[in-house]
Formats: sequence, structure tokens, C-alpha cells
Amino acid sequence: MADENKPAQEKRLKISRAQQLTMLEVLGASLILGICLVLVVFLVKYIGFNTEVISAKNEAITDYDQSLRNIGICQDTDKNNRLNGEELDKCDPYKVAVSDMKDSLRFNVLNVMANNEDLESVARQREQDCYDANGEKIDFMAKYEETDNELAKQQYLLLTKVCSALRVVPDALPAQQNTEALMASLNQIFILSNWEPETLSPRDDVVYSAIDGVGVIPVTLRVEGSYATTLGTLNNIERSIREFDITSGLFEWTTAGISLQAQANAYYLDEMDELEITKTVNASRKGRK
Repeated sequence: MADENKPAQEKRLKISRAQQLTMLEVLGASLILGICLVLVVFLVKYIGFNTEVISAKNEAITDYDQSLRNIGICQDTDKNNRLNGEELDKCDPYKVAVSDMKDSLRFNVLNVMANNEDLESVARQREQDCYDANGEKIDFMAKYEETDNELAKQQYLLLTKVCSALRVVPDALPAQQNTEALMASLNQIFILSNWEPETLSPRDDVVYSAIDGVGVIPVTLRVEGSYATTLGTLNNIERSIREFDITSGLFEWTTAGISLQAQANAYYLDEMDELEITKTVNASRKGRK
């Protein structure tokens, strides 16, 4: 009987071993498939993240390129609306003609604003250096374009600002905090209004501007006189090229007419840090949140 059952036992043993090998093969294949799926998912995420990084870098390069062309200090010689490496290496504002940079900030300031008749109508008188021996106004912008000397270009550019309509800009918004000049400007307004100020002084309190790069000089003024005098003084303050922002005022009717005590703010161009934008690219949704 034992000999008769031996072949059947051997067959069952072989089948059992085959099943074990099959299970091991299936487990091995499943393990390899799982590892491959994990690697595929990782590679897809890695490629997607690097695509976002490259896209963010390209956006930064495009914005930087656009800023340079908008300002007008780099010339797009091949007219492809993109600055290449060679054009960036040659990027020198003193070697780029302003007339070749139309629609740029540089062109609009040095050509359009410098010859603006409305600005010229409210500008102070030009200095003597703005005229030649015959009394003719010197075109320093033309001299700026003609010379190749960098030092001479800087000098002509400075004289262009002083002798053109651009001289209104520093009068309206000075480049530094000069309280004495501000008081002199107010005093000139009072002289034009035929009024001698009773009180005119800067305030001690600190006022912060809502605009970055713009500083505030707070002042207190008092006007007392007839209706025509007080109103005329306010109108002259309003017409001044220098901005005087009256934040509060107290009107009182007196025997002489009207008394005004007001607090105002004048402005100047303060130091401003370079504008930098930092963009963080996160690989995971959790990091983005």
C-alpha cells in the first residue's frame, strides 16, 4: 500500500512546491511593480516640481528683461522683444541714444516731460547757465546725444534736468528733507498773498506717509485777516507747485475777519530700498498652504 501511495505523495509534493514558487514569483512581481509605481510617482512629482521651478525662473527672467526695456537702458538691437546675452553685456545707458528708446520711461522723461509746455508754465525761471552768449536757450539734450564722453554726458544730463521743464519735479517733490526750504516756500506764498504770517513753524510730531519712498514734513500755520486775505492765502497754497496737504483746520470769525489755524503735511522724496520680490515654489500641497 505504501508503494502504491508514493507516486501520489510525490505528485502532491511537486504541486505544493510549484504553488510555493508561483506564490514567490507573484510576490516578487508585486514587489517590483510596487517599487516601479513608487518610482514613477516620484519621478512624475520630481519632473512637475522642476517644471514649476523652471517656469518661475523664466517668469523672473522675463520680468527683469521687460523692466530693463521699459526703463530704456538696454537696446534690443535685433528687435525680437527679448534681450540676449550680447545685448545685456553691452547694456550701458550712456551708449544708448535716448531717441532710439521710444515708449520707454527714459524717453518719456528726457524728451516728452522735458519739453512739456504745461510743466514749463509753472516752472521757476531758468538759471543763467541755461543760455548761451546770445541769450538763446541751450539744447543740452542734443549735446547729450552727440558726445561719447561719459563724464560730459553726465554733465549734460544734469543740465537738462535744470534747464528743461523737468526742473518742476524737484520743486514739487524735493529729493531730501529740507525744512528751511519748505518754510521759505510757505513764506513766499504769504508774501504773494500780502500777508505776514503770525505763526509758521514745523511740527514736532512724526507723520508717516502711506506711500513707500515718500517722507512727510508736518507744519503748523495760522492766518488771520479779512475774508479776502484768508481766502487768497488758501488759494495760493492750493495753486502752489509744492503740495501742502491740510489735514485739519480751525476757522474762527473775529473782528478782523477770519482766523485759520491749520495743520498740514508737505512731502519729499525719501530713500527707498530696491524692490525685490521673492517667490517660493513648494513641491507639496501642504507646503503651498
